[in-house]
Amino acid sequence: MHPRLVGLALAIAVPSVGCQVQRGSVAFVGCPADGQMGPIAAPIGEPRVAPLNDVSTGDIVYYKGERAPGVFAPAGWQCRVWYGSSGSTVLVTPTPVDTMEFLPPKVLGPAVEMTVLFAGSSGRFGVASYAARLFPTVLASFIERIRNQHVVADSLFEPRRYVRDSVSSVDSVMTEFTTPSNATGLGTAGLLGPSNIPIQGVAVIAPDPREPDMSILRIRLDGSARRLEPAILRLNTDCMRKTDGC
Repeated sequence: MHPRLVGLALAIAVPSVGCQVQRGSVAFVGCPADGQMGPIAAPIGEPRVAPLNDVSTGDIVYYKGERAPGVFAPAGWQCRVWYGSSGSTVLVTPTPVDTMEFLPPKVLGPAVEMTVLFAGSSGRFGVASYAARLFPTVLASFIERIRNQHVVADSLFEPRRYVRDSVSSVDSVMTEFTTPSNATGLGTAGLLGPSNIPIQGVAVIAPDPREPDMSILRIRLDGSARRLEPAILRLNTDCMRKTDGC
């Protein structure tokens, strides 16, 4: 999965059955990356058109770094990518990301995080662990196969992990989840920490039972940015569900 989206300020009304879908261009912002092969400078990208029927063209930006998926998030924020053989993560926050350490301390404020885990590499352990909670039936054979390798603790495959989360299956490849405020769970298993604002999340798997790569989106917004949450969820989910991203 290597999504690429972008844009600027042009809106086009495209008719559909019974409604009008507003399309506009979304600005591209490059993110610096660091990981297994060393630091990589932020890329330069071109604007692309995206459906923006519920927000203004200047409200949302597409953030993208090398070796990582892109992610839609509020305009004017900062971004950073971490990558490796197991997968990659892009983190977008209102303030600069602390790079004094390779990975930053847990983010307690607003953020948008997108992670991709490769099921054909060491990322398989993360995929199987999350799948035990998010896709226990669909990926049952994959979970059992990885568990039987006895590389990581059996407790990571406990289906009742993250019991405080609300989890809702959308279909065979997509599940939504919410980690409540001031709680640990799927929402805090990445770079975000608990706070007084819940974390909304979406997980999507590739339709390959042998190597079901998994993408996970985590969103926590506050203040005026909260009005953008439905659009950010929709735009990112649409990309996550595409075989080749956006």
